[in-house]
Amino acid sequence: MLKSKNKNKIKNSYYKYLTLSILSFCLYFMTGCTIPFLSSKPSDITIVYESLWEKSGTYEDVFANYKKDNTYVSIDFQDRTATDITAYKADLLDRLKNKRNVPDVIRIHVSWLPEFKDYLTPAPADYFTKETIDSNYYPSVSSLVVYKNADNSNYFIYGVPLYYDQLNLVYNTSHFNEAGYKAAPATWEQFFRNAYFLTKKDASNQVIRSGAAFGNKDLEFYTDIFGLLLGNANLEFPDSLNSESDSLESVVRVLNRQTGWNPAFQNSGNAFVSRRVSMAILPTWRVNDILSANKDIELAVAPVPSSRQDRPMNWPTFFVEAVPTSAKDTNESWKLIKYMSSEESAKNIYSKQVSVRRLPSLPALKNLAAVLDIDPILKSVALDAANSTPGTGSMYSFVMSDRSGNTPCVEGIKTILGQNSAKILTESSEIIVQACSLNSAK
Repeated sequence: MLKSKNKNKIKNSYYKYLTLSILSFCLYFMTGCTIPFLSSKPSDITIVYESLWEKSGTYEDVFANYKKDNTYVSIDFQDRTATDITAYKADLLDRLKNKRNVPDVIRIHVSWLPEFKDYLTPAPADYFTKETIDSNYYPSVSSLVVYKNADNSNYFIYGVPLYYDQLNLVYNTSHFNEAGYKAAPATWEQFFRNAYFLTKKDASNQVIRSGAAFGNKDLEFYTDIFGLLLGNANLEFPDSLNSESDSLESVVRVLNRQTGWNPAFQNSGNAFVSRRVSMAILPTWRVNDILSANKDIELAVAPVPSSRQDRPMNWPTFFVEAVPTSAKDTNESWKLIKYMSSEESAKNIYSKQVSVRRLPSLPALKNLAAVLDIDPILKSVALDAANSTPGTGSMYSFVMSDRSGNTPCVEGIKTILGQNSAKILTESSEIIVQACSLNSAK
């Protein structure tokens, strides 16, 4: 009998403690507490961020602020700025294909996306959608970073820019005032007429000041201008190369039209610095180079000339942040990019750039041009970017962007275009497609 009572006592105690344990367990969760081994908090992670053209100091405050709310994240920022960007592109693509030393976040030129996208993870819809890109960025951005799937039922964003850039008409205001020109040329015919009257020659008929850096295949951004002219003529690359149309012939003729350029000047940017050329077509980062080399240069920027006044066009050329498919945690990588592209971070980054560059980069978020006290040159670029569309409807065209790691494509096109014949261009279309890696991209 005593044994039975002891047994019941032990049994009752067991249920009592079990009930108390369950109640305590429930209270623990109801008050918002968690149990370490059941916690959903991410494990510590180091995001390897491989970048170009920017020092880590520009982002130090942004990284520090990000880590306040994401204490489990460490950021290993690696500046991979390369003197040979083409070699860097080839190496990075090889690493992505073979999953060798792959970082978690990369910076690539937007023209690389068609060739790289199979090795990239698109942005989660929680972070970026086509609608957010359309609403927050310049029109050219959406046309280059947003891709459709095969049946057009969904969109994928493969890269997002922190900065925006495009070709601009850069002109010497002192030369313009001297010639009596009140504004930059808006059409190609005005451009060529101005170039003729701005050109100066010495007694021996030698050009000592070129009206424009134009019409020579050895000039930088020659192939970008070709792409822009194709867009003006409503021709897409490379499809337009397969027909000997009058429009294609006209594009080649305009591209190689003489403007008094003296090849002895070699580089259009350097010629502008030394006031030996009055006009050049250059991206904004080259304007920074010019201003850094000659702080007193008389310089202004305007939209590139166009034969389509009904539809203003530009030629975007910028880098984007992207996430490889083999990144350690693709969601965490995109989460960092989302934070870096926020308005707060963009303002911080711009303020850092102001202290180290004569002309900072234009923030990619289009509303910041009105919010920030940005340089008047950037205001002009932003205004054009907001009102223009890309020079062509094909994202594959931008593989001909010069100074962007596309040397085989650029040099292949230059060699053929320099022969000044659309017929030769058509006959060489397959060579160009191969040189530009368009077979693999499509």
